Amino acid sequence: MSIGKVVVLTRGGMDKDQKEIFMPTVPAGWQPVWSDINDGETKVAKELEDAEYIIVSGAPVTQKLIENARKLKLLETGAQDTGTLPMKYALEKGIIVANGGGSNTIPVAEHTLNLMMMVMKRVLQFNKTLSEGKWKGTLSRNGSYELYDKTVGIIGLGNVGRRVATLCHGMGCNILYYERFFVPYAMRADFKGTSVSMEELLKQSDIVTVHVPSFTANRALIGWEQLNMMKPSAYLINTSRGANIDEKALIRALNEHRIAGAAIDVFDPEPPLPDNPLLNMPNVIATPHIADTAWEVAQRRYEIMWRNIVLVSEGKEPVSRVREF
Repeated sequence: MSIGKVVVLTRGGMDKDQKEIFMPTVPAGWQPVWSDINDGETKVAKELEDAEYIIVSGAPVTQKLIENARKLKLLETGAQDTGTLPMKYALEKGIIVANGGGSNTIPVAEHTLNLMMMVMKRVLQFNKTLSEGKWKGTLSRNGSYELYDKTVGIIGLGNVGRRVATLCHGMGCNILYYERFFVPYAMRADFKGTSVSMEELLKQSDIVTVHVPSFTANRALIGWEQLNMMKPSAYLINTSRGANIDEKALIRALNEHRIAGAAIDVFDPEPPLPDNPLLNMPNVIATPHIADTAWEVAQRRYEIMWRNIVLVSEGKEPVSRVREF
């Protein structure tokens, strides 16, 4: 194994609590070098010139920043999304790109289920009437629904999608899924799911939940046409990336009651503009990109990142390589 220079690229540094989790995950013999994007592009680019591995921790990376990094083998981000990395340039130059590899699967899947329950049971609406001293107000039973026996359509059966399927199956749901690639039985043995076309999933599902990365092919994957395929009684959940859904089309569909409601954790852009209608619609639950916010995620994320670095240093494939942008 050849130990090379690892630069941890941050924006404003890593906070004390996170650093206390990060440092024990560093393999013996390795010594990370810290670099802050706030110090300026020129200084950071100079630091990266002889870097073989870059760990990206909350900092955007431009093509210019790594153009002179002649030894660079791996760009590693703890996030699942690679939208802040110069993916096209890196892939063309043969630089390996890897992400957090499912380190946030559990909290994102749990938050997805939480959003389903909250929007279907109108939790925020009931909370509002209570805080206004109106007890249940004028909200009737008609409009609040069980998750049990509902058909959940999962778009994207990756780490999070499969976990969501397992949780929903345990709640007594019927599972449909759409995935571009074949999913071996061993990866879906924990739930009974049926592979269908996107159109069939949209038409049959009571709840549609999106779990695909924000690759170019997935931008505006759910637009006006797709929303009109859904049942008027259906709900849309998005804990993937905001760009995967056409927000203007979603707002229109909600206003025109083409679908019953939506629960979203992600926006495009982020943070959303204060006047974004999705923030104040009565049939929408909105959270500020917190699906993976769980203390347990940090150590898993750092362990996967270092595992990827060690594997690449040994000439092996990282566990969570990204090949699209």
